[in-house]
Amino acid sequence: MMVVSAVKASGVRKSYGDFLALKGMDMELKKGEILGLIGENGAGKSTFLKILAGLLDPDSGSIEYFGMDFFSNKDKIKKRIGYLPETDSLYGNMNAMDYLKFFTSLYSVRDWESKASSLLDMLNLPSDRLIEGFSKGMKRKLSIARTLIHDPDILIYDEPTGGLDPSTSLFISNLLKELKEEGKGILFSAHNMYYVESTCDRIIILKGGEVLYSGEIEDLMTKSTKYQINYIDNGKKKSFKAENADELNSFIKEVAENGGKVVDVIKEVPRLEDIYFKIINGDLS
Repeated sequence: MMVVSAVKASGVRKSYGDFLALKGMDMELKKGEILGLIGENGAGKSTFLKILAGLLDPDSGSIEYFGMDFFSNKDKIKKRIGYLPETDSLYGNMNAMDYLKFFTSLYSVRDWESKASSLLDMLNLPSDRLIEGFSKGMKRKLSIARTLIHDPDILIYDEPTGGLDPSTSLFISNLLKELKEEGKGILFSAHNMYYVESTCDRIIILKGGEVLYSGEIEDLMTKSTKYQINYIDNGKKKSFKAENADELNSFIKEVAENGGKVVDVIKEVPRLEDIYFKIINGDLS
């Protein structure tokens, strides 16, 4: 049975005057996975997320949600999307409950009060305190509550933890993992590589509106892992650096065939941040 992607974008291009922000973007997102979009400022991340959320129209390309064309079914599909912009835009003279009530009216959410209360409890937010008195982290959590109030299938988040303290960032990271387990498809942009590495299943690396890498983080880490083999040859201690697992296995076999002995193998797994800069600089394809 063929599995239909939750979201599929093909050849998405977008320009602002003479500036080409996206040069043919391809992306696929499944339900129950977290996909991270990373790249330098101006790489096209926010532009792409806004197009997926229906806030911008591309110059060309196609987008499908659950096998349906997005542009001819936009009103229907947008009800299944929760979009979080990079900057929170809240109404300071409202309390959290009234703020969520306002958005439930836009989505015709049934039993909204119970759902809003559950979200506020889950996010540790007060229901009756004015938003203008909220901290930055509390405002971000309330914005996330707004994206979840209508129980969407797809979450599109632009820098969900940008500028937040470590504890709030960890809270949001764990929340996204829980939402993934509920079957939601999640796409978010971020600059914090540790956050991406610890949260995402797959990543897309963008530079100048072009995709430099798209795939699983585990595959990328495995591809970039090196091995130091410490061994004894003719009574002398030696070491050898293998660039990949195949070279590691081949060298170990060679040592054994020549009567040597492997003492130990040290696995050198790079950080995602180091791999990212290698890809951005063209040192790793």
